[in-house]
Amino acid sequence: MKIIFFPLFFLLFQFTVKAQVKPVKFDTKILYKFTYQNDSTSSASRRSVFTQLTIGEQESHFQTLSKFRSDSALALQEGRNMFVYTYGRIEPNNFLIVKRGDVIATYEPVNGIKLDWNNELSYYEEKKGDLQWEMHPDTAHIHDFVCQKATADWGGRKWTAWFTMDIPISDGPYKFCGLPGLVLSISDQDKFFKFDIAYISKVNSVSVTFDQLRPDLALQKTTKESFYKARKNLRNTMAEYALLTGARLSDASKVNIRAEMKTDNNHIERH
Repeated sequence: MKIIFFPLFFLLFQFTVKAQVKPVKFDTKILYKFTYQNDSTSSASRRSVFTQLTIGEQESHFQTLSKFRSDSALALQEGRNMFVYTYGRIEPNNFLIVKRGDVIATYEPVNGIKLDWNNELSYYEEKKGDLQWEMHPDTAHIHDFVCQKATADWGGRKWTAWFTMDIPISDGPYKFCGLPGLVLSISDQDKFFKFDIAYISKVNSVSVTFDQLRPDLALQKTTKESFYKARKNLRNTMAEYALLTGARLSDASKVNIRAEMKTDNNHIERH
């Protein structure tokens, strides 16, 4: 069921700026297979999607391949000037991570809804220097590349990365960067989340800008702490928000929604 949703939880955000990002040229594209488990108690929730890291001289962009295709298609059509919400599990992979200079900027809607049904997008910034790596002498071969091991604590999880100096790009999937070579594989200690390189190629492309996607898009600047607080609040009160927006829910529906949200308990960063 789709219902109009009034964004009460956006009261936590600090201010709104015009949604515009300058075009960026990319020369390298890397695909990673991303395997994740949303419910820590059930391996049946395990899923895999392909993600894309595009790298240019000034910055890199990371997102799922499906989001890239959806955004590219949206840039060719007129956006919908409305805010629609479907109550239930929050889509965890509708993000765009931009690394430029010493900053990692994450663009993501709190409710997880794609931009063709959403006119508000949040973003927060982190410092690349906050990601501290410990180098290890261990080596491994991945796709004929000699890789070295590095570990880091990030987002409440312990991560093990394998990077290669044969590809001198100090970048990798998700927010991971800062090593003296490209990250080819990385996983958390519990093996709930894992990125594995699948493909790398040279390209000549330009990014799709936010103002191209939705001229009416409101870009909300926030902090990482406020973003996760708002998302946690939404998960915990999903049925109540649905009722506030005029949805008619039976007692059984309320129970089912709350039960489903309890299974949405394992996120790539713990906050």
